[in-house]
Amino acid sequence: MDIRITTTDARIGIETIPARLERKSNPARMEIKQKQALLEIETVKPRIKIDQYEAFASAGRKNNLDLAVEIAQEGYKQVMEYIAKKASDGDRLAAIHIKRDPIVEFAERDSYVKRDFNIDFIPKARPKITVEEGEVKVELAGGPNAFFDKVKINFVPHTYETKYIPGNVNIYMEQYPSVDIEYIGNNVDQYV
Repeated sequence: MDIRITTTDARIGIETIPARLERKSNPARMEIKQKQALLEIETVKPRIKIDQYEAFASAGRKNNLDLAVEIAQEGYKQVMEYIAKKASDGDRLAAIHIKRDPIVEFAERDSYVKRDFNIDFIPKARPKITVEEGEVKVELAGGPNAFFDKVKINFVPHTYETKYIPGNVNIYMEQYPSVDIEYIGNNVDQYV
């Protein structure tokens, strides 16, 4: 048989727009306004006084007045000892009943200088140390509640916006189906 059949398939086109959810949010926030607090700090430093005069004086380093007084006392002592020695020597010379020669005794006594040896440490006195205590005063300017009186707090709540955009599906015929039947032969029966 000489028939030719040609078919065309149907095609469907689908166009989709997806749904969307749009969200906008602002976080909550706290606004704090505060004037700066003033802290007043007053300090008095401790003072240490060290008086080293007695320690230096015991080591021989005195001021002029004390040195003059000490030299005068030492001079007076030596003068008085010399007078006592000379008075004693005069009394010995007057004692003629003693048979020994007093001048020989004086010569023997004065020919040898007697020295005392001793170990000593300087300074003999300690320095005088006095301490004047210091102090620290701390005050908040405006009193103890001044810090809290100057604080302003504002709370801004959280905001949230939601917008929904729906999706869409569009279906259409991209190509319609068809069937073609065609006789391609030479034999046609015309008598029917």
